[in-house]
Amino acid sequence: MHSIKRFIPASFVVLWATGFIGARYAMPWAEPFTFLAIRFVLAAILFAGLTVLIGSRRATREEALHATVAGVLMHGVYRGGVFWAIHRGMPAGLSALIVGLQPLITAVLAGKFLGEAILPRHWAGLAVGLLGVVIVLWPKLGMIGGGVTAATLTASLVSVLGMAAGTIWQKRFASGGDLVSATMWQYVGGSVVTILGSLAFE
Repeated sequence: MHSIKRFIPASFVVLWATGFIGARYAMPWAEPFTFLAIRFVLAAILFAGLTVLIGSRRATREEALHATVAGVLMHGVYRGGVFWAIHRGMPAGLSALIVGLQPLITAVLAGKFLGEAILPRHWAGLAVGLLGVVIVLWPKLGMIGGGVTAATLTASLVSVLGMAAGTIWQKRFASGGDLVSATMWQYVGGSVVTILGSLAFE
């Protein structure tokens, strides 16, 4: 078991980093919110079974609520925004570039809401990152068939803000519970957003 654990961090990085590729190839075949709703519901069911299988501690009502809110932001808003933008033609690489600002945005938000120190390098990094995104996106705005429109750009920005806000919420309110139980409730939160989005827009 110990030898398997060595591969968990690398596996996580590969799975996370290839998520945009999966979104690009899934979008021609499914509406974004429906696709994500099915994915999140299945994940919630699998994690519910896993909590029973390994005997995880059940989350308290407060822990479940905070984990659900984190899931609404980190799964529902973040992935919903990304998948919707890519479905509407935003290139997956550009979407990934915008979302790549998330660590810097989170650092700034952590200073405001968690009392962590915001160093000049954080501000400089955020400014350079934003400048880079503007340089890459500006020539593509309004291109016919380019998929970079005000709507897709806004969706990508909302998604990265959702991820940053969800990270802050989790660190402040939902970092002390059982990881498996908390993940199950996060997927429940993501399911709520995407099911509502599917019913409303698809």
